[in-house]
Amino acid sequence: MHFTRYPAMLVAVFLASTAVAIPAATLPVLDQQGNALKDAVILVEGVPQRPPLSSSMDQIDLQFQPRVLVVPAGTDVGFPNGDNVRHHVYSFSPTKAFELRLFHGSEAPPVTFEQAGPVVLGCNIHDAMIGYILVTDRPWYGLSNPQGILDLEHLPPGESVVSWWHPTLGDAPPVTLGSIDLHASDSLTLAVDGMAEAVVEKPLSPLQKRFNKAAGKYAN
Repeated sequence: MHFTRYPAMLVAVFLASTAVAIPAATLPVLDQQGNALKDAVILVEGVPQRPPLSSSMDQIDLQFQPRVLVVPAGTDVGFPNGDNVRHHVYSFSPTKAFELRLFHGSEAPPVTFEQAGPVVLGCNIHDAMIGYILVTDRPWYGLSNPQGILDLEHLPPGESVVSWWHPTLGDAPPVTLGSIDLHASDSLTLAVDGMAEAVVEKPLSPLQKRFNKAAGKYAN
């Protein structure tokens, strides 16, 4: 019987290239109508901490980029303005109320998000601008992409307590699904109407505040 001997280096290169060719584990995330659900945040307890994602919320083409940002509690988030107009970013969310008055470029200082929970963002100049930051104390978190696909690359297999959050929840906290092995699931369906959207509250102008104060005075 004849055996062919391959150099050890050649075998190592072959195994390495084979490992690279294997795609990372992914999971389709669906809404309650069975449609692909983008911007769904999945949180997992009791697993090793994943590498951090971006900690920057840009403004490009009069939109927040990314639309949904997930950060660990205690993160400093930058708000660079990539537009050629000024923005006035604010939030009234209980998790973190703040205001960055008219700025462009990198003028705005970073904002520290100490407490876990959702933060709904708006721009006092451009009403159509709505963004979301989910601050989490869970060690692993992922965000479904525009095609509704969740990357499970850094999540170890096995059952863990899983929660989810989506912009349709607004300021409501994440919803617990129970103990699930996401790697063993064909898909993940969430009780979400993918067409719905949380409404951000816009701060009153000084004139509106004076009007409301006067109206309350004369209503008594």
